[in-house]
Amino acid sequence: GSDVLPNVLHQPRHIWSLMFSALALFGDSPVQVTCPTCRHTGLTNVEHSAGLLTYLFCGGLFFCGCALGCCLIPFCVDRLRDVKHTCSNCKALLGVYKRL
Repeated sequence: GSDVLPNVLHQPRHIWSLMFSALALFGDSPVQVTCPTCRHTGLTNVEHSAGLLTYLFCGGLFFCGCALGCCLIPFCVDRLRDVKHTCSNCKALLGVYKRL
């Protein structure tokens, strides 16, 4: 009975440590990690999506007079968009790099 309890308490700490250290490495380009879901080691797939910084730049351009479509340029610039990292094997979400 008491042998089961310590194993249960130590397991979540180890998993959290693994996920926390992997999340600290994520940026705007693919990184090599071991997926906690399928244990595959390889480069992550990255997908860019609009985030807070994208919308702030869009609003800033709009208020500067770029109202005829030019204010939408930030939605085409990857350096202004958030980055979602997924496993290249099982497609599990591993982390998100937010610009702001």
